[in-house]
Amino acid sequence: MTSTSLEAYQKINKDGTVGQQAEEILKFLKFHGEPMTNKEIQQSTGLEISSVSGRVNDLKKRGLVEVVGKRPCGVTGNTASIVLPVSNYDRWKKIFLTE
Repeated sequence: MTSTSLEAYQKINKDGTVGQQAEEILKFLKFHGEPMTNKEIQQSTGLEISSVSGRVNDLKKRGLVEVVGKRPCGVTGNTASIVLPVSNYDRWKKIFLTE
């Protein structure tokens, strides 16, 4: 990470933007209820892709979202990881992954 990126992150972390963005993404994922790629989250929320990627990584580290697989992204068509909030993941796994 460049020093400029680090400085920008520290600034938005200090003013609470990081927490607000993470909360917005988590609420959106819970409401949506289906696994999404970062680019799909970005398109739906209007946040910058760099912000979405950073906040999703923060949420993964905190155990609040989990990567549940990969599939073609609805925005780019490229194969990408898809995430769900942990609580939705448990419900989704029971519905779709039980035999």
